Amino acid sequence: MQHLVYLSLGSNILPHRNLPKAVELLSQQLTLLAVSSVYETSPVGTSGRNFLNAVLVAQTPLTLQQLKETVLRPIEAVLGRVRTEDKFAPRTIDLDIIAWDGVVLDEDAFRYAHLAVPLAEILGQYPLRRANRRIRSLAKQFQRQQPLIPLPLASFL
Repeated sequence: MQHLVYLSLGSNILPHRNLPKAVELLSQQLTLLAVSSVYETSPVGTSGRNFLNAVLVAQTPLTLQQLKETVLRPIEAVLGRVRTEDKFAPRTIDLDIIAWDGVVLDEDAFRYAHLAVPLAEILGQYPLRRANRRIRSLAKQFQRQQPLIPLPLASFL
């Protein structure tokens, strides 16, 4: 069985190198269906350099736990991610599961522009059950408050 997974990608340490590399490594293990534009955002919960963020949709036969343990965490390790007690600390890459098989698992998608805006961008092709209108509405609200300018991922390759 193939699962549809929505992943967020973020980096504020060498992001122009780490974000495209993460997409490349993910494409070697998952079937990528769509990748949003890249958005530069201010850090949340900490000070420091701005982040580059994107969202992608992929298919995988792996279970949720297998995806975390055999794909996401190893890619983070390869790219030099160091996890600390501070979940907002600067990082080379952050790979998180936003939704699984059309169901939102990460409530932060409703709280933060760096997740809602790129996610709303790809919802036309790959909708989320019971969350499409809410995410699109939030993305518009975030864009009115402080617009995020999309940068094509291709410009980083």
